[in-house]
Amino acid sequence: MKSSIFSRLMSAITPHSDNYFILFNNLADCAVRASKVLAMMTAVSEDEKFEVHFAEIRKIESEADGYTKEILLSLHKTFITPFDRREIRELAMALDDIIDFMEDIPQSAKIYGRSSFTPEMVALAQILLRASEKVRDTVHMLGDMKNAERILRTCEEINLIEGEGDHVMRAGVQRLFSEESDARTIMRSKVLYDLFEEAIDSCQDVSDVIHGVVLERI
Repeated sequence: MKSSIFSRLMSAITPHSDNYFILFNNLADCAVRASKVLAMMTAVSEDEKFEVHFAEIRKIESEADGYTKEILLSLHKTFITPFDRREIRELAMALDDIIDFMEDIPQSAKIYGRSSFTPEMVALAQILLRASEKVRDTVHMLGDMKNAERILRTCEEINLIEGEGDHVMRAGVQRLFSEESDARTIMRSKVLYDLFEEAIDSCQDVSDVIHGVVLERI
């Protein structure tokens, strides 16, 4: 009797492990939403449209921060987690990093002076969108290990997309230094290229964590 009462009490005050998957799904959805807005932003030249897109990305980033904090706080309250606490923390932070870097891109563009994004940056935004969509797919499948094979296959696709991003970024930087002589423009573009790379790399970080989680559970 006492054991039954204790179990019901703990169930009432302890977050369910399924909540982690819901929060991870929400974070992954935020990453896709933000990457879609960023992709639209790189294609516009009007300051007004840039600001509208930037405001939307900031809003999504703030929402994502809330989900990340909820995950990290839950780690101190949940006795049983769906997988290793370290991996939960790493996955939450990697998902949050994707969106943080997305917000840093327009923020840095404003700091260094608004001008059009290069064709390579437009391409990188599309690559980032594809990578974030694959991230969303893996995260949404994570709650059911019947999806293990599909998850691992999608993780490999994310890695291939990351490699494509590296190729486009190197081409953009090479063209930048061969065609541009203005120091301010070079600095601005190099910072933005690095941020696009960081965002895409964070997608691979998510893939790496999920890949490890799946291999341990099958």
